[in-house]
Amino acid sequence: MLVARVSAEMFASTDLADVREWLIERQHSPVRLHADHLPAVGRHTRLTVARPVTARRAVLCTLWLIEDADGGDCLVAGTLRCVGHPTAADVRLSFEGLTVRAGRGHDAALQLLELIASSVAASDTHADPMSAAG
Repeated sequence: MLVARVSAEMFASTDLADVREWLIERQHSPVRLHADHLPAVGRHTRLTVARPVTARRAVLCTLWLIEDADGGDCLVAGTLRCVGHPTAADVRLSFEGLTVRAGRGHDAALQLLELIASSVAASDTHADPMSAAG
């Protein structure tokens, strides 16, 4: 099995408190994702979130993307780091970790960040793209 390091970073127009709440809400119940949520992975998966560690302008959390099958393998694992802008409602999301999908690992990490950012932004409107996952 080939394992590769992956990293991705993006900015999102959201509040750090909303990101923290989103992570806390999903901490005890893995989120089921369809293959079209993360095309780079191309499989049904579960996003598992560890308890976030918070600071005044940052949130740190471990994430696992596990194949949604009997005895599911861990496809991506790493650390989500969210840092809030000191004066604006922007958050820098970054992910660093390992994947067994070396060829498209960076794409998977970036798609995961985009999905989290859009899910956090939509959580107030109940139009969460992850809620359609099951």
